[in-house]
Amino acid sequence: MTIGIALSGGGSRGLAHLGALKALSELGIKPTMIAGSSAGSLIGAFTAAGYSPDFIFETIQSLGIFNSIKFAFNRFGLFKMDKLEEIFLKYIPHNSFEKLKIPLVVCATDIEKGIAVYFSGGELIKPVMASCSIPGIFEPINFQDRILVDGGVTNNLPIEQLEGICDFIIGVNVTPVSNDMPINSAKDILTKSLYLAIRNNSGEKLKRCDVAIEPTEMYNFNGLSMSKSKEIYQLGYENTMRATEGKLAQIL
Repeated sequence: MTIGIALSGGGSRGLAHLGALKALSELGIKPTMIAGSSAGSLIGAFTAAGYSPDFIFETIQSLGIFNSIKFAFNRFGLFKMDKLEEIFLKYIPHNSFEKLKIPLVVCATDIEKGIAVYFSGGELIKPVMASCSIPGIFEPINFQDRILVDGGVTNNLPIEQLEGICDFIIGVNVTPVSNDMPINSAKDILTKSLYLAIRNNSGEKLKRCDVAIEPTEMYNFNGLSMSKSKEIYQLGYENTMRATEGKLAQIL
């Protein structure tokens, strides 16, 4: 039985992926292949490199990941990711898809052509950085003659890269939308509009997954803040335990 896991984007909400992966590991479920967009690609890369969910969580916490982002106002974005590249090289020094312990597919967006681009071989770190480059906030990544931004723009839950290859697919979406989301400002309108566009894309794909994990309470958390990281991690864990209940025999 080959098991594929698709991990969505969601900024710091992506820490819920670690809770989900921890729960799956405790249940004896290990991915044969991982596909990720944005935060999902980052978590996917560290997981595919062989690090445990707890280790990844503690490492992200201790590094103060958002403190490592370099301010660089320019016409393309507000922040650069140079420091993040150093962090990646420290923990994944081989910088290679082929040397990962689990096959990984990373989704980024070619912003000039408006298409999703998938990486599964060659240099690892630049595609992951590109997949995490939220438009208007982070500077785009130039790689292989493309200008690349956040993979979630075109495909926030890249299950297509697992279909036809894996016998069983688990999808984890950490960007749910609720009708109860408060609308008190222009920022709230922009945020909900973005989440609606992403959720409409991810929602249909979740229906094609054998197990769909979507912590609906996640809309309460700011995707650019680490202040509630432990709660986010726990939500991923608890929702995964509920979503897999009664399905273990089917998976294992």
